[in-house]
Amino acid sequence: MPERTRTKRPPLDLAVELERAVERNEFGLEYQPIIDLGSGSIAAVEALLRWRHPLMGTIAPAEYLPLAEESGLIVPIGERVLDAATRQLRTWHLGFARMQSLRMNVNISPRQLTDANLLEHVQTVLHRSDLMAGSLTLELGTGSSQHTAEIDALAKVGVSLALEDFGHGSSLDDVRALPISIVKLHPSFAEMAAGADEDVAFAEGLLSVTRARELYTIGKGVETRDQARRLAMLGCDMAQGYLYSKPLGSEGIGTLLARGRVTPPAAVR
Repeated sequence: MPERTRTKRPPLDLAVELERAVERNEFGLEYQPIIDLGSGSIAAVEALLRWRHPLMGTIAPAEYLPLAEESGLIVPIGERVLDAATRQLRTWHLGFARMQSLRMNVNISPRQLTDANLLEHVQTVLHRSDLMAGSLTLELGTGSSQHTAEIDALAKVGVSLALEDFGHGSSLDDVRALPISIVKLHPSFAEMAAGADEDVAFAEGLLSVTRARELYTIGKGVETRDQARRLAMLGCDMAQGYLYSKPLGSEGIGTLLARGRVTPPAAVR
């Protein structure tokens, strides 16, 4: 009997699939805790967008976010993220008496900043979820100082504003121009903090800029105990990375919140 040949599936047009994904609501959220380096407690949680395609499986954000930004689909996607993330934060506030100060971090893209409805939508989701504005932190990418007026309006609402990837690109200009209260250090900071003397000196010099502006700092991409310890010694306030937890669904984060803190696994050096 002749061997049956398997019909190959034609390649999918990612731009078309992205539009369908918005219609079919194929997006979901995972969350990663942000740890206070002084107390070890969970200070905040970052909402991370996930696209799980029915045929292609989980698609990496780097593959579709540029398309979403270019097409403008990031606006409806971002609205859903804000709605889901704030609802989830309210659920955690109600479920864990010790976590009333827990904050939610949500990324805001340059295209979203140009959306005339962004400010109103932020106010709507906060009201709908019965959250104080300070419970929400909007994370801005480098180069956001091109949208100073829009960002100033968000700051007046009372939400916290964080600058992503400080120490990379035009982030120094953004620190001077924007009404931010938090900077998230570029992942290379964690390596520099635990590196050679000249690397440590460079990291310390950049952190002196944040101290002069009285900004809170979050070290990203922290993977080892030594990196966390060195960041704390340099005066970094918080840390985020696989040392503490990979991104988890709401149930997984709920388990961590029930403990109130994250203990790095003993196997991590």
